[in-house]
Amino acid sequence: MTFYTMYNKCQRWREYWKVIKMAATLKQISEEAGVSIRTVNRALKEQTGISDVKRQEILEVAARMGYIPNIAARNLRLRKSNFVGIVTGTNENDIFIRKSHDLQQRLEVHGFFPISGLLQTSPEMVRSMLSEWAGMVDTVVLFAWGEWLPEDVLVSLPQQFIFVDCKQIPRNCGFHQIKIDRSSGIKDAILFLLESGRSRIVRSGNIGDRAEGVEKAFRSFRGESAEKILIETGGSEFEDGYNLGKTLMESKADAVFFDTDRMAFGFLKYAWEKGIRVPDDIAVVGFDDDPWGNYSCPSLSTVAHPIAEMNSRIVELSERRSAAPEAIIFPTRFIKRQSV
Repeated sequence: MTFYTMYNKCQRWREYWKVIKMAATLKQISEEAGVSIRTVNRALKEQTGISDVKRQEILEVAARMGYIPNIAARNLRLRKSNFVGIVTGTNENDIFIRKSHDLQQRLEVHGFFPISGLLQTSPEMVRSMLSEWAGMVDTVVLFAWGEWLPEDVLVSLPQQFIFVDCKQIPRNCGFHQIKIDRSSGIKDAILFLLESGRSRIVRSGNIGDRAEGVEKAFRSFRGESAEKILIETGGSEFEDGYNLGKTLMESKADAVFFDTDRMAFGFLKYAWEKGIRVPDDIAVVGFDDDPWGNYSCPSLSTVAHPIAEMNSRIVELSERRSAAPEAIIFPTRFIKRQSV
């Protein structure tokens, strides 16, 4: 997260708390309107026992004084909350932002209000933050976690917790877990290349969890022998893909799988500059399903995260609050476009 993003978030919270401090209490409204607190309460809750004229007068006073209901207290009383907490890390890359934005939209469609918090630097601080959410938030979705044991931090907290793609969380941790099988879509992509007659396939990048899918594809391929080549890079950005162009073409590869779409876009630029034909001279596949992949020339084949499926299940768990912890694995999928 950039300094300016952090600054803007802090500014929004400062304004929020400024409003909270200015908000009127029921007692102040009753004194201003010249009625009892009980009458004010009836007016705000639209209960009977008060005339329409008096109700309107009280509502106008409450609006003028900036009254904000105590949501946490209401939720404790009703044993119900429409708020879902989302805990994130500070490394908000593009694919995470897309996952988080999609989840927020789906929650809002189903009547939930997402609130966000950054993962704190110690288990004590994490527990303190989550304790402050109690009474207002029934479900907490964790996109990030530290090296701490979940049961040590979350013990006795009343919320339902859903860990999303947190690799360090043990399978039988006692909480809901949603994981992404990155190897499934990569396997399908590499198999497509092999079955299309590509015989010298490079995997390029520096992200460790991409290797398994490539290995699975070569193990399951039953056609003529093909060569698997690894070209590691220092990064996984646009420039890394572009700078790899010369080395990649010197390797005589006829297909390449990049660990990210960003790298693939970099290589497509290099190919365009050098007159390399994609996919005739070399087929190209990326990973992440960046929205720009539909508009590149040629359009980029890629492996997509299960964003919709994953977030739909999170909404479902938020609605029904299942007591039994579930461990759910969602596969990635290969999307064929013009670059293969």
